[in-house]
Amino acid sequence: MLKTPWQFAVAVGAALLCSTTAPVAPASAEATGASFFDSFDRLDTSRWYISDGWVNGPIQSCTWSKNNVGVQNGMLQLRLTHSPNALRQYSCAEIRTRATLGYGTYEARLRPAVGSGLNSAMFTYSGPPLTPVHDELDFEFLGKAPQKVQLNYYVSGTGGHESLAVVPANQFVTVALDWAPGRLRWFVNGELVREERQSPLPVTPGQFFLSLWSGSSKVDSWLGHFSGQTPVVAYVDWIAFTRRGESCRFTGSITCSKRLDG
Repeated sequence: MLKTPWQFAVAVGAALLCSTTAPVAPASAEATGASFFDSFDRLDTSRWYISDGWVNGPIQSCTWSKNNVGVQNGMLQLRLTHSPNALRQYSCAEIRTRATLGYGTYEARLRPAVGSGLNSAMFTYSGPPLTPVHDELDFEFLGKAPQKVQLNYYVSGTGGHESLAVVPANQFVTVALDWAPGRLRWFVNGELVREERQSPLPVTPGQFFLSLWSGSSKVDSWLGHFSGQTPVVAYVDWIAFTRRGESCRFTGSITCSKRLDG
């Protein structure tokens, strides 16, 4: 069973987050965040928390670093660099919303990093060390196979729902996750590529994440071997969240052209 970095961190426990651990957010049963569209003209730190100074357990060959997150020419850049530090030889990048988000539509236009051992991800996450219940929805672009994206979800810490969808290699791609009571949908460039209605499905609000990281040898069978070639960059043109019951808040949103309440 393939696992996301957060699922590995949950499995090994907080003690394996090395000498520095992620900040703990208060548990919440309610979604607190409003709809938003972010074109990354700047990095709004009132919206985004930047991970810095820890690793997600032994699967990761890099340390999260705020220095590897930046905005240039209206584009978010998530960088992986050879930057030896107290925990790892490499530094990588992750941001997440400060607000808790729940049912709604999660969208982004991005260009993943390409290369064996790399993972560029857009996902939602609730669970340790942030909240007690681990629910998750994933788009994970595995750099070893740039023509595919892995789709997955977790319910109360249980995954094993992986599938693959075709994406254009080495190009920008628009992806969307539509999360509603009793239904999940994944879209690639406006086309529905997967739908789930079977129970159980995720129900716990969480944060909305973007990340780029490199794997250790422990996940070579999943990500492929990371050769250490750096620097590499994942680019994000824009990202958005539309709360359930709202629609078409920006031009190009999947909610403008699809009936997501059906």
